[in-house]
Amino acid sequence: MRIGRKPATGYLYILPLIVLVAVFSVYPTLNVLWMSVHEIALSNLREAKFIGIQNYLVLFKTTNPPLGRILWLTFTFVFVSVIFHVVLGFTLANLLNISWVRGKNTWRNLFMISWVAASIIIGYTFRFLFEPRSGILNHLMRLLHLPTQAWAADPQLALPVIIVVNIWRGVPYSLIIQTAGLQSVNTELYDAAVVDGANALQILSRIKIPLVKEFLLLDIILDTTDTFQVFETILAITGGGPLHKTETIALYMYHQAFRFGEVGKGSGIGVVLLLISLVFAVIYIKFFKPTRDVL
Repeated sequence: MRIGRKPATGYLYILPLIVLVAVFSVYPTLNVLWMSVHEIALSNLREAKFIGIQNYLVLFKTTNPPLGRILWLTFTFVFVSVIFHVVLGFTLANLLNISWVRGKNTWRNLFMISWVAASIIIGYTFRFLFEPRSGILNHLMRLLHLPTQAWAADPQLALPVIIVVNIWRGVPYSLIIQTAGLQSVNTELYDAAVVDGANALQILSRIKIPLVKEFLLLDIILDTTDTFQVFETILAITGGGPLHKTETIALYMYHQAFRFGEVGKGSGIGVVLLLISLVFAVIYIKFFKPTRDVL
C-alpha cells in the first residue's frame, strides 16, 4: 500500500492514543464541567441537582478566606516558583552541558529524585524538617546558637517555606527540558562565535537563549500549569494555614470537594483553575511567538 492512498488507515495506528486521551483527559474534563453546574454532596454522588452558575457565584462571594486573597497567594506562589524553576533549571542545564564535566547522567539522576518522589511524601518529610520543637532545622539552629523559628507555623514564614519546598521539587523538571534544548543546538555555532570574538555572555544571550526559546516556552507553560495544581505538598506541610496564609486555589478546591463534601463547588473551582491555566498558556505563546526557523 502506497503512502497517501488510504489516509484513514493511518488513524488506526493512533486510535489507541485517541482512546486513552478521551478516557483520561476529555471525559474527566467534561464530567467536571457537568458537576460544576450541579449541587452534589460527597456523601451521595448519585444525587445531582442542577443549579446553573450558582457554584461560580458562591465562589466569587466567598469570604473565608476571600477569593482575592486566594488568588493573590496562588499567583505569588506560582510566579516565584516558576521563575526559580526556569532560571535554576537553565543554569544547571548549562553547567551539566559543559564538555569537561564528568558524571553528567549521574548528577541528572540525583537531581531527578526530588521530582519523581511522591508529593505527599515530600510534604511530610519537610513537615518534620520544619517542625518547631523536634524538627531538624531548629535543631541545627540550636547547635549554631541561633534563634529558632516556627517556620511553617508562622504566618509570615509559611508562604516562603512552601515556595522553597516547591522550588526544590520542581527545578529538576526544568533541568531535563532545558538539557534537551541545549543538546539540540549544534556546538559548532559556539565554536564559530568564539572565533568571532564573542564572550560567554554574548553566546548566552545571542545564541543559546534564542535557539532554545521554544524549549523555554514549553517549560514555562508546563511548569505554570503544574504549579497551579500543587496542593499535596502544601496540604502535608501547612494544610492551608496558618490563618489561610497558604490556601492556594488548588488546595481550596480540595478542601471544598473532600473536606466539606461540596463536590459541585469544588468542580467549579477546578473549572476556574483550568481557565486560568489556559489564559497563561495563551499569554506565553503570544509573548514568545515561537518559530520553526532553522539556522
